[in-house]
Amino acid sequence: MEKSLFKPFLIIIVLMTLSAFALAFTVGVELNFIPGVAMELPGKVSGWDGNELRFCHNPEACAKDYRDASFYVSDLEIPDICPDCGETLFNMARAEKEQLPEDTEFLKSAYTNSAGTRLFTSIVLSGTARDSIHRPQRCLKGQGSTLDKEYTLKVPLEGRDPLKLKVIKTSRTYQTAEGPVPYYSFYAYWFVGQDRETPSHYSRMFWLAWDRVVRSTANRWAYISVQGTRRAEGIEFEKDIIDFVQQVYPHVLTESLRNKVYGQQ
Repeated sequence: MEKSLFKPFLIIIVLMTLSAFALAFTVGVELNFIPGVAMELPGKVSGWDGNELRFCHNPEACAKDYRDASFYVSDLEIPDICPDCGETLFNMARAEKEQLPEDTEFLKSAYTNSAGTRLFTSIVLSGTARDSIHRPQRCLKGQGSTLDKEYTLKVPLEGRDPLKLKVIKTSRTYQTAEGPVPYYSFYAYWFVGQDRETPSHYSRMFWLAWDRVVRSTANRWAYISVQGTRRAEGIEFEKDIIDFVQQVYPHVLTESLRNKVYGQQ
């Protein structure tokens, strides 16, 4: 019991120590611009049809009160022009663009299978600033969701060890004319560095500091997320997560990281 209570404090001490070294010895640290993810989502994988998303940021028309109008690229005559107001479309929401550093890169798509299940997936790639990506829990709470449960899910992948994802079961209540309506959803994610993967924010921060101190390199990290709806009880939704990630995973890695995780030379 004492060991389990002490473990979080030990992790914090190690992170603080590495962070102190990283701050003290940042001279000569170079940014490695080569990420571990390929910033491109496939339009179709086995069992799932994808459709990339675009968002209008026009506060006078389509994005009043930060309620962005969203469009599927396949429905647009001109991929980057809003069909309603004629303004430029973006691949991230207005709030995301305003709050995150300018060199943060985004990709968002919706995927649907033959059963009609729809999953939303995104890739967020950090730029030169370390605050480009952060713990998803902060955003989920800020959006009004309750975090009901968090756990690690292992996704079997042929030719390598299972991929570990962090899964967050969320819920919230919407007020309608008929009364309150509960909404249940999930948010699954993992972080990807140039040559590492982890479902843990704290592990990512550790390796971020480690690379700066030991390698004199600041790597660009990304996080990949998958979200959708679920029933109030049960874990049936995990089957969709596993099936989808198994199909998409090989497509989102760079060749160098793919060779490493699959043990190729």
